[in-house]
Amino acid sequence: MDKISRIVKRLFFVDGEPRRPKIIDLYILKEILVPTGIGMGIFTFIFLVSKLFRVTEMVVEKGIPVIYAIKIFLCLIPAFLVFVAPMSLLLGILTALTRLSADNEIIALKTSGVGLYRLSPSVIFLSVITFLFTTFLVFYAVPWGSQSFRETIFQVAGSQGKLDVKERIFTAPFGDLVIYVNKVSPGEKVLEGIMIYDERDPEINSAIVARRGYLTPDPKEQKLVLHLFDGSIHSQELQGETYRTINFNTYQFTIFLKEEMAKERKRAKVRMLEKEMSIHDLREKIRMMRAEGKNVRPQLVELHFKFAIPFGALIFGLVGLPLGVQRTQSGRSWGFALCAVVFLLYYVLYCLGKDLGVSGIISPALAAWLPNILFGALGAYLFVRTAQESPLRILSWADKGMEFLRGKWKRFFREM
Repeated sequence: MDKISRIVKRLFFVDGEPRRPKIIDLYILKEILVPTGIGMGIFTFIFLVSKLFRVTEMVVEKGIPVIYAIKIFLCLIPAFLVFVAPMSLLLGILTALTRLSADNEIIALKTSGVGLYRLSPSVIFLSVITFLFTTFLVFYAVPWGSQSFRETIFQVAGSQGKLDVKERIFTAPFGDLVIYVNKVSPGEKVLEGIMIYDERDPEINSAIVARRGYLTPDPKEQKLVLHLFDGSIHSQELQGETYRTINFNTYQFTIFLKEEMAKERKRAKVRMLEKEMSIHDLREKIRMMRAEGKNVRPQLVELHFKFAIPFGALIFGLVGLPLGVQRTQSGRSWGFALCAVVFLLYYVLYCLGKDLGVSGIISPALAAWLPNILFGALGAYLFVRTAQESPLRILSWADKGMEFLRGKWKRFFREM
């Protein structure tokens, strides 16, 4: 405890008085913020680019209003920012500090008496801010985004009053209703070879077969009317053996969107993934599953991960600071390479811990905190070694290897 107290005093106090922001702190803060912001934008775009194409397709092909498409897109962002924010912080720290190291600014600071501890306040400040931001995302923004996403989809379906049917594909617009169409005319005006399997009635299952038909949407009444011609209705009681067949020349099959949407909302809440739930909802689900005697290990693992994930920002700050100040020849590119390696290893441990926890090999708590424990120990080791000016040979070898590959790459393009 005395050693920790001395470190804290050295970081934040001078002659018993709290440190005031100085030029060094503001300079390092600015150097880190620029690549962090750029990384945030790039990583967010990379994560969302596939979703962007889907949302654009919904606007162009399905005719969804742009305002709904923007809302859907915004609802997806919090889930990605949970990983993007810590990764961007790590990139900012490594890129900024490796640039300072390559330009001999770190050496100049050290010769002026500015050691690793004095460089820490800016990194600690940004790590704490990222930690609080990620905590807010995990606890509040991600559940809100998931819930808003589903609600927006339901609003779109209700406002459009359309049924998306494709040729020779079984479509399940609602959980208890399946529609198959053999042929769809241009403009979806005429449907041929129609089959509908209806399980909406809890006492009777029905199958409707028709030679042709057409769909009439009614957005104001929030209903769809499927006009069918030349077909038959086959129904069977679930509690008995009664089987009926009714032939028809014309028949109107009505789907009341408001009622079906209400059912879908209930189903969606049941099917909601644990990572999309709030802490309260997840704990309530665990309590209910335990009362039913079900296995709750996957849910417990996810619950512990909700608390462990935000600490990744603090761990990345602890690891990034000593790695960034190492003397290298590669400059900014070394920072990008280190960021990719560190985050890849962290994500591998994240997936490994989750699999081990769900399978029961290790406890749910250990599964969630395993990446933080291992990387925290690594960061503490690197911090102490770097503060003592002890060389990290593995990083020197990696830097030389990177310079060798870069030289080969440049030579290859010059000879082309």
